[in-house]
Amino acid sequence: MIYDSALACKAVGSALSGYFNIRELPLELYAGGGMPEAALSIFCANMGDKETVGLIKKAIDICEGETLFVLPTHNSDGIAQLRQHSKADYFLLPLEEEEFREATKSTLNRPVEKAWSILDPAKRKALKSAVVSFEKCFDQVANGAPIPLEDITSSCQHIREAAAMGGLDDWIDALDDHHDYSFRHSMFVCGSLTYFAHAMGIRGAELDGLTLGGLLHDIGKCRIPLEILDKPGKLDAREWDAMKLHPVYSRDILCDENDLNADIVAMAAYHHEKLDGTGYPDGLSGAQINDHIRLTAIADVYSALIDKRAYKGSMSSEAALDIMATMKDELDMDLVREFRSFTLDKG
Repeated sequence: MIYDSALACKAVGSALSGYFNIRELPLELYAGGGMPEAALSIFCANMGDKETVGLIKKAIDICEGETLFVLPTHNSDGIAQLRQHSKADYFLLPLEEEEFREATKSTLNRPVEKAWSILDPAKRKALKSAVVSFEKCFDQVANGAPIPLEDITSSCQHIREAAAMGGLDDWIDALDDHHDYSFRHSMFVCGSLTYFAHAMGIRGAELDGLTLGGLLHDIGKCRIPLEILDKPGKLDAREWDAMKLHPVYSRDILCDENDLNADIVAMAAYHHEKLDGTGYPDGLSGAQINDHIRLTAIADVYSALIDKRAYKGSMSSEAALDIMATMKDELDMDLVREFRSFTLDKG
């Protein structure tokens, strides 16, 4: 966050702190070459001030990432000045905080999604379809509307077509820098499940169900407060207790959908159960955990380990699989070994 307006800087900090990692830097220092590396630079500046406009021009020339602007007042001359130097989106005070957070996330994801253009057409279509349908699904369900199943099942079809080509690593790499964690994790899990199941020879309705279940396995997170769901640091005990309710919410949401079979509901409700009965939410064990749930649990653990968060770096596939090989009381070791072989053969 680069500022010469303390008022705008304070408003941006209020909207984004707790959701993103933020660094603040005075505009004069940034324009002088003291800029830190950042995927997104948010300029909080009074564009009606001639000196500020000169500094903004210098800052734009050296800024390499995405940009947003927050202006303290609606000043037509200032907006005209901004438009002479940048086509970036701008916001005026007072900020509508949720709208601004969504714009921030969308701006961060723009170069990631643009990079999908170099992928194989099937993978590109699957990712572009999924990002739209997932966001629509998450928003609709959060507001009490039904799951848009037609959109979701269409995206799942594209994901299966991508999986038929192999290349799970390419799928993971394409999603690795996406800034919507819920989307990224769901696509990691859905992709890992679908690519693995396809390699195992699973086809037809069973493969359809695994893909759909993978994409929807965390739909209950739409009922988790955003300050917990998108928290850049580790969760405290209270927040973790709240987060552990998401499988229960998923079960409630999916049980309301008459067209979904029981396996899809079970994948969402029970993928945090463990074979020894120490998992949640119901403490299932052994034979109570069917193969679809076991597969989902493996994909979920693998995806969590290889993913990077603000409080931990990413882990290599081999390192993640080594850890999973020690989880004999939690995961199905026969399936883990098969998944390891598939993954290290590059899917």
